[in-house]
Amino acid sequence: MFSNTWEWIRIFGFLAYFYFTIAVIFGLLRKSSYVKSNKNLIYQIHQSAGWMGLLILFAHMLLLIIDHYEPYTIFEIILPFTSGYKPLLSSLGTIAFYLFFVVMITSDLLLPKMKRNVWKKTHFLVLPAWILSLAHGLFIGTDTGNIFVMLFYGVTANITVFLLILRITGQKKAVLQ
Repeated sequence: MFSNTWEWIRIFGFLAYFYFTIAVIFGLLRKSSYVKSNKNLIYQIHQSAGWMGLLILFAHMLLLIIDHYEPYTIFEIILPFTSGYKPLLSSLGTIAFYLFFVVMITSDLLLPKMKRNVWKKTHFLVLPAWILSLAHGLFIGTDTGNIFVMLFYGVTANITVFLLILRITGQKKAVLQ
């Protein structure tokens, strides 16, 4: 069914974006004033989806190295703006990776050693990371012209933005009361 690495690269890219989107959505839901129950389940989904996204993102990046159609070097993957293929758009993915990586490491491994306000500011890097990953997928993707791909990005972006607005307005409402 999938005959070359380029197809697998896209599948892993979609999956990583999907899992990171789930992580962001459930992170927003967990702290939302609109959700009263199942906070632990929401947290477990949030955390698991983040790690799944990061692991799948590693696979996405490794496949870029062995791809025969448009191979990347390890340096093009880890150093932004060095790619021979669409350097700006490739760099959006690289920068998103670093931001997601920092959020995951600080949240799950370094949290006990961090001050809460530093962790919280670091954790909010997930939003620019998510936006960069969305832009990376939209503009570098070879199948972005497909209606289902655009629907996928549109639905996930709208849900995420809607929940972000609810979270912000819910916090403001709580502060005003």
